[in-house]
Amino acid sequence: MNREKMLASSEWVMGKSKHGELVQGFVETVDSSRGIAHVFVVKSDNEEAIGRLAAIPLQRLERMSTGTFDDLEQLHDLIELALVTKDKAWFMELTAKLQEKQQTASERQSRNTRSFSARNRLGTSAIWEQ
Repeated sequence: MNREKMLASSEWVMGKSKHGELVQGFVETVDSSRGIAHVFVVKSDNEEAIGRLAAIPLQRLERMSTGTFDDLEQLHDLIELALVTKDKAWFMELTAKLQEKQQTASERQSRNTRSFSARNRLGTSAIWEQ
């Protein structure tokens, strides 16, 4: 990894451990003097590594892209992950995105709703006029 672009806590990374395991997770801490990052593993080809901290050399790690989360289900899953990892800042960011998306969706739906009334060739139906 480029030394000028040091990793920060809570960044998502992927890479290989010193034992050759492929891992994905987020950075807990960075020890720049030793050149390693402690990564909380959420995905790995070694199932025993999942849910544990792994000390991985910085040069074996890459930042993961933080894509956009258009799918509400993905957003709910990430909120759940933020709760599990007790990352309050990330939780607040994700819930704000969720509220924004829900508000946008409800505004879009209210614009698309039409008022319908029962009408026939002569005008409004007599059933509704009673």
